[in-house]
Amino acid sequence: MRDFGQDPSPAATTTTNKGKLIISVIVLLAIAIAVVFYLAKQQEQAAKPEIKQPAPVVQESQQPEPEAEPETSPEIDEPVPEISETVELEPEPEPKVPLPDMANSTTAVLDELKAAEQNVEPITGQQLIRDTVVFVDNLRQGLVIREKAVIAGPTASFRVLEQNGKIYIDPRSYDRYNPMVDWFVSLDTDVLVSMFERYQPLVKQALGEIGYPDQDPNQMLLEAINVLLETPSVGTVIELNDDSVMYRYADPTLEALPAAQKQMLRTGPDNIRRIKLKLEAIQDALMQ
Repeated sequence: MRDFGQDPSPAATTTTNKGKLIISVIVLLAIAIAVVFYLAKQQEQAAKPEIKQPAPVVQESQQPEPEAEPETSPEIDEPVPEISETVELEPEPEPKVPLPDMANSTTAVLDELKAAEQNVEPITGQQLIRDTVVFVDNLRQGLVIREKAVIAGPTASFRVLEQNGKIYIDPRSYDRYNPMVDWFVSLDTDVLVSMFERYQPLVKQALGEIGYPDQDPNQMLLEAINVLLETPSVGTVIELNDDSVMYRYADPTLEALPAAQKQMLRTGPDNIRRIKLKLEAIQDALMQ
C-alpha cells in the first residue's frame, strides 16, 4: 500500500501512462464519430432541398404542353365568329345580265322594274330609253316635248275661276296631277339610279343618235333636274290672262319662265314641293 507523498514506482508509472493513452484514444474516437455524424447530418439536410427541387420540375414536365391549350381556348374561339362573318360579308358576285339591244330594251327595263317591285302601269312609251333621252334633253333646255313623255298626262280638264273680272287658276286643277306625283315620289330612288347606271351604254347610244355622242348621261340628267328645282315657289292663287288660244300668266315674271317651269307651276304648290324633294334625293344619289 502506497502512502501519501511517496513517489510512484516505475511499474505504476507505466501502467498509468497506458491508461491515459487508452482514454485519449477513446476520446479521439468519440470525437471523430461525433464529427462524422454531424457532417452526415449536415449533408443530409443540404441534400433534402436538392431532392425537393426537381420534384416540381418533374410534375410540370409530366404535364404535356398541349394540355395548356384548353386554358386559352376562349382566346382561340374568339376569331371563329369573325371568320364566319368575313365569309358572309364577301359573297361571290352575281353574274351580270347582259344588256339587250335598243330595240328590245323597253321590255327589259319594264321587267327589271317589276322585279324590283316598282309600279310600271303609268309608263306608256314604246321606245322607253330613246323617248326618255329626248324628253330629258329638251327638259334641261327648259322645253317640254309632250310627244316624248313616257307617261300619260292628266285626263281631267284645266279649270279656272273668275272673280271681279279677273281669272285665276282653280285650285281644284292642281288635283289633276296628284296621281302622277304620287306615282313619281313612290318610286325607289336607289332602284331608279341603279337602273340609270346599268343602262348608261344604251343612254349614250341614244344621245349619239340625237347629236350628243360625247355627252355624259349623268350630267344631262343633273342639268334637267336643276331646271325643275329652280321653279319659283308661288301661292295657290295665280292670276291668268285670257288669250284666244290659251291662258297665260298675268305676272310677266312667271310668263317669262321656261316652259318646263311653267308646267311645274300648273301642278300646284304642294305637288311642286313633293316633286322637288324627290328630285333632290335623285340628285344626291347621282352625285355620290
